[in-house]
Amino acid sequence: MESLLSTIVFILPGFMLYLWIQLIGVNPVAKHTTAEFAAIAALAWIPVIITTVWIMSFFKEAIWTLDGLLKASGSLIFIGQFFGISLATSFLIACIYAWVFYPTQRFLVNLIRLSVGKAGLSKSASVWEEIFLGSEKQVVGIAKIGSITPDIIGAVEKVARPFETKIAFGLLYIEHCKMIVEKYEVPISQVFTDIDSGVHVIIYDIEEYEKADQKFRESEESTTEESTDSHEVSIS
Repeated sequence: MESLLSTIVFILPGFMLYLWIQLIGVNPVAKHTTAEFAAIAALAWIPVIITTVWIMSFFKEAIWTLDGLLKASGSLIFIGQFFGISLATSFLIACIYAWVFYPTQRFLVNLIRLSVGKAGLSKSASVWEEIFLGSEKQVVGIAKIGSITPDIIGAVEKVARPFETKIAFGLLYIEHCKMIVEKYEVPISQVFTDIDSGVHVIIYDIEEYEKADQKFRESEESTTEESTDSHEVSIS
């Protein structure tokens, strides 16, 4: 029981903050080991627990020692209040970190990197996340390395997250996208190459694609109107 209470009070708050930060979109470069994760959770525990105890001091007797916190955790009411407040607190701290501290941290790190002749860090931790996990629409083609002709073309609906074991896409409108790209020769804006799996992901210029798609729809509408007019004339 004591180990359970210790987990709720001394481990869970830091874990929740780390989880919120990752869900918001600030991901590490590589998956952490168990020891690294424990160290990060311990560091993340500090701001969450201080804020949570400070908030609870407004309606309960203030607790500012670890012994007092452990003793108070014997009460189910205290545990319930502590868990609810630390859940909300960890989320708010994660938001503040993503909006303020992370951009500031990256800016300062990039200043130092540039001063020693290194390239600046991107907004995202991986090339995959930088290219495919944004909010903009994308039309892509998948081709094997050594081929310039994509085997499949489609609009991206779903994309694997950074630490999923397999890189995967969910594509929509396969036939339509392929027809638009080939008929109107939509230009390529970028190519992502996965050397390990031997695959090119060809990313088409979305503005040019949408213009081409609009041209196709307008031509289809005009063709439909002409055929309807011809039909009416023949009947008369």
